[in-house]
Parts: sequence; C-alpha cells; structure tokens
Amino acid sequence: MTKTARASKPKGSYDWALLSVVTILLMLGVVMVFSASYPRGMEGFDNPYYFVIRQLIWLAIGISGLIVTARIPYTFWDRWSIPLMGIALLSLLAVVLFGAERFGATRTYYQGSIQPSEPAKIVIIIYVSAWLTSKGRRIRDARAGLLPFGVLMGVVAVLIVLQPEISTAILIVATAAVMLFVAGADLKQLAAVGVVATATFFLVISYSSYAADRIQRYLDSVGNPVASDEWQVSQGVQALMRGGLFGRGLGNGLAQQTGYLPVSWSDNIYGVIGEELGLLGALFVILLFALLAYRGLRIALRAPDNFGMLLATGITTILVLQTLLNMAVIVAVSPPTGVTLPFVSYGGSSLVASLIGIGVLLSISRFSIETAPRAAQPGRYSYERVDLGRGNGRSRVSRPGRRSAARAGNYQATTPRPPSVGDGRVRRGGKRG
Repeated sequence: MTKTARASKPKGSYDWALLSVVTILLMLGVVMVFSASYPRGMEGFDNPYYFVIRQLIWLAIGISGLIVTARIPYTFWDRWSIPLMGIALLSLLAVVLFGAERFGATRTYYQGSIQPSEPAKIVIIIYVSAWLTSKGRRIRDARAGLLPFGVLMGVVAVLIVLQPEISTAILIVATAAVMLFVAGADLKQLAAVGVVATATFFLVISYSSYAADRIQRYLDSVGNPVASDEWQVSQGVQALMRGGLFGRGLGNGLAQQTGYLPVSWSDNIYGVIGEELGLLGALFVILLFALLAYRGLRIALRAPDNFGMLLATGITTILVLQTLLNMAVIVAVSPPTGVTLPFVSYGGSSLVASLIGIGVLLSISRFSIETAPRAAQPGRYSYERVDLGRGNGRSRVSRPGRRSAARAGNYQATTPRPPSVGDGRVRRGGKRG
C-alpha cells in the first residue's frame, strides 16, 4: 500500500499540430468524396449529396469518438485490453458466419456500412501493447515471446483472411511486428516472423481463388499498367496521368464518371485527387501524412511509460502503412486491396476507427514528458528508454521487467503518472491501495 499523491494536471497538452493535420485531411476528404461521388449519387439514388451526407454523419460519430477517447486517460485501455480483445475476436468470427457479401467478400454488416476489422485493428494494437509491456525482458525468450505472439497473430490473421481480407491481415501483422521490434525482440525472432508470414501468405494465395486471381491479373499488368486487364490498376494510373502538374480542377475529372475508376469515392479516391488536383495536390496529401507520422512518433517517444509508447507506435504505424498501401494501388505498385485512405476516403467504420485512434494518441500526448537532449538529466526522461542502437545488448524499452501501470499500478518516480480513471489522482509507485 502506498500513499496517494495529490491530484496534479497532466504534464503535457494535446498535440494540436497532430489535430490540425487530421482536420485538414478530413476537410479535404469531404470535398473529394463529394467530387468523386456526385455522379454515382445522381445515377443510383437521384441525389448528388447521397454519399457526402453519409460521410458527414460518420464524421460526426468519429469526431465524437475522438473527443471521448482523447479525454479518457490512455491507461484505461490497458485495464480493459483483454475484454476488448475478446469482443474483437468474436466480431471477426461473427462477420465470417453472418456478414453481408460485398464485392465478392464477406466482411461487413448492413450492406457495407460496418466493417468489424476496422475497429478490431485499434483493439488489437491496444492488446498487443499491453501484452508486450507485461512481458518485459522476457519478450526475448522465444517460449514467452515469439511463440505466443505467433499464435495470437495467427488466430487474428485466419479470422480476417477467411472474409477474405488479406490486405487488412497484412497490415495488422506488420504493425504488430514493428511493435514487437520496438519492445525489444531479437532480430532473429523478427526474421522468423517474416519467414512464417511470407510462407503463410503464399499458402493463402495458393488456396484462395479470389486472392490468386487478383494477384495474377496484377502481375500480368506490371510491364504496362496503362493497358492492364486489371481495370482498377489501369484506370488509377490513367487518372494520375490526366492530372498533370496542376490537375483538371474539382469536378472536372473523368475518374468519378461511371465506367472509369471503380468506387472512386472510397478505395481509389487518391486517383481522383491526382486527376483533379494534379501532382502538387497528390504531393500535398503525402506531406500531410508525413507530418502525421512525425507527430505520432513524437508522441510515442515522449510517452510517460512503455504501454503508452507501444500504443502510440502501433496506432501511428498502422495509419502510415494503410496510407502507403492505398497509394501503392493507384500508382500500380500493389494489386487492388480494398484499403481506404485514412480520413479521406468515404467509409463508416474505417473513418470512425481512425479518428478513435487519433483520440488515443491525443490522450497519450496529454501526459507526455519533455525529452532530455541525449544524456539523461536527474529526474528527467531520456532517450535511453527507446534504445534502437542495441549496442549494449539491452531491450529497446527501459525498465523492461515492469508491468504496465494500469494493470500493476507500478509507475516509476522518474515519469509522471497519468491519473487513474475515476478519481483523477496520481499514484506514485507501489500497488494501488
């Protein structure tokens, strides 16, 4: 039992720069969704605002989720990581059994409005963050780290691949592998994860006619994507080429017209951006996501504890990887995936899940600590806690043996303690009494 310190305010503040970047992306998204979808809205629903109205509804829900999660101390998610993971796994299983078929896959409810794998991505990151934190230095032991990690990711990947949604499974496994590396896993373990994941990927391709057909059509088009039999690939590349440097102007592109770029308001919206806003507009979007990555990793480096660091790393990584994968399809570097462009594409659960992830990042930023310049200062946080050099053979995470604060209540005095949920007070060291 320890004494409870007097309530104190968080050391940091919300990362307003991150919020500003996300706000710009959201505003751009609303404009581009309308530009890309109004012909389809008129043709299919006799309403040019059909898609943008629904985008605004989902945006309102997502912003509400962002506000709520930003105000909740992030340690709350460590405490509830196991129940949330159970719910996520059940939802992934349920969609395989009872989900609605869309575009040849069973991955949604309510005619495509709700996709359980989207919120599951955030939940899985929360669980993996808590699990890695609890393992500490033992993460470098294959029996305690690599094997259970492989089983966990295998179960998640199988449930998602069965939909089939191979791209999302790749995103989750890749993000978890990055988190495993940051937590201190040996490079040999990461190599083993890569080998197993690659072998599993080719095995899935071999037995999935859906995936094999897409990949084969893409491979046939690598030499000349403009003339590709894969319609989505060829039309995406042509949209970018038509845009030139400055673009054709909002609403003046061909990509949104029926018979050109499929689902231009969703998966392929980056092609519409390239055509209507040109190369400069496409590069501006890349710059915004680069700033988002920088702010997210900055929050991770300044997180007051290991759970917060891993959580911020995971959320930032999956948003960046999803962005790169979406853009890769438009420039014919990847076969069509069905992955949306975060904050920009039309989508319900995808947009809400991404905004909730940003809310969690903002919550972590409230309790961030200023980093000392390389050398540790007395009583101050230092870069020693995230040692990517591995020159001394230690884990990349400082104090690797300690459990996360939300589970064990054991924050060290060297870092500020976020307030526990309910009493708003800071507990310093020891177990909660």
